[in-house]
Amino acid sequence: MTPMDYRTRDHTESTMEQVGESAREAGRRAVSLTEDVADAIRERPYTALAVAAGLAFAVGALWKLGQQRPHGSLESLLRNLPELPGRDSILPSRWR
Repeated sequence: MTPMDYRTRDHTESTMEQVGESAREAGRRAVSLTEDVADAIRERPYTALAVAAGLAFAVGALWKLGQQRPHGSLESLLRNLPELPGRDSILPSRWR
């Protein structure tokens, strides 16, 4: 092996060690976060349920915004109809 091969190998091994340590740290943080969430759910179940429902609503709303369908023929027909008169312009004030 040439000296360049040894340097590349050493660099690869140190990179793999750093990746491994980062993965272990991420795992420790995930376990800690999971324990914190479980404790919060045990202490305040209704609050946790409300937060989960709010997040689900927000995700669903964002998902629907991304999937807006093109306007159909009924929507274009309704858009082209003239504005209907309001109650104020039809009924005299003494009848209201």
